[in-house]
Amino acid sequence: MAAPPAQTLTEDDMYRTSTQFRLWSFSESALLSLRQNTHEAALQQARSYLSESDLSSLPTAYDELRLVQRYCDQVRSTSDFFQWSVNVKATAVQYLKRFYTTNSVITYPPKEIYKSVLFLASKTEGVHMSLSEYARRIKTDPKNVLAPEYKIIQALRFTLDVRQPFRALKGCFMDLLNLAEGNGAPLPFLSTTPSALQSQMCELPPPPPGSRTQWQPPQSIGPKEASDRAHCAYGIARHILDAPALLTDVYFLFTPPQIYLAALKLSDPILFTFYLSTKIPATSPSHDVIISTISQCADMMASFDNKAVMSKDERADLEARLEVVRDPSTRDLIKKHENVKRGGLGEGEIDGEKAERKKLAREKSFREGEDLFGPALSVQQKR
Repeated sequence: MAAPPAQTLTEDDMYRTSTQFRLWSFSESALLSLRQNTHEAALQQARSYLSESDLSSLPTAYDELRLVQRYCDQVRSTSDFFQWSVNVKATAVQYLKRFYTTNSVITYPPKEIYKSVLFLASKTEGVHMSLSEYARRIKTDPKNVLAPEYKIIQALRFTLDVRQPFRALKGCFMDLLNLAEGNGAPLPFLSTTPSALQSQMCELPPPPPGSRTQWQPPQSIGPKEASDRAHCAYGIARHILDAPALLTDVYFLFTPPQIYLAALKLSDPILFTFYLSTKIPATSPSHDVIISTISQCADMMASFDNKAVMSKDERADLEARLEVVRDPSTRDLIKKHENVKRGGLGEGEIDGEKAERKKLAREKSFREGEDLFGPALSVQQKR
């Protein structure tokens, strides 16, 4: 009996088995509801400790969202200051966004959280920088970086892996270069040769008006010009993934393959359509659904306007209001962190407890040593 055909898993299939898909993927309505519930819970808590006159200083849900976005941009610029890879930057931004799906800026102001998420992301992505060096370079106390870290990890549900679209976009770019050079390896459903695909790519019409790419077609297009087109499209798509993709909600709403294809579509729609045709046949039942989903993602990123990001003055004004309504239980995160480490005991109590534990450990070690080797030998002095 013939063996069953091997099952081919796409990148999208593998993503759907990840914790990111299970825990951090939402519909737009579900994400809105989650944020609204978090905001309402913070308001309810604030009413228990604020006076009637201070209630007017409470931020709206929209204020909260804009402030978090402003600090996502701050994470990006700080990561660039360290010259860290885009993976660190993207991971840190997602940590910050995920944290504030279930925590409010009223309870944990982003100015205290963003430094910690960036340092945590650097460790997750394998950057080797000591805490003291990191704190020195951003001019803060190392304790300020560590204090909220466990709370952040709890809010992330202990899932630190962030699937990103950058590697997939690079793979798409390499595919396009191979197609331009006549070395493409199309899927079996395409009854055409690599040289025929090369010719198709060279014969593509120019990018339509409104495309982000700067590529302009010369009089004749050969393999070199087709490669140049791929280079330009990749550069613009990469830039889209670095800003609009990080400062909008696309990571919560779409998969990494959908995000990188949407970035390519914004960059060069003609090249995007050609590339997708080499991967998915137009007759596939899922073809139209895939195109529609990618278009929705592209529209969301295209709607992003960097000028709409909260200004420094707006941030300063909102943070001044937050100081008035700040939850007193989290006003001193360092003290709260130390208290958690001591299990709620006072400083003197924990010191005494540690000393007692050390004493008991030494006595136990001494007893176990005697049981194994016998008592210590005594040396008699000569008379």
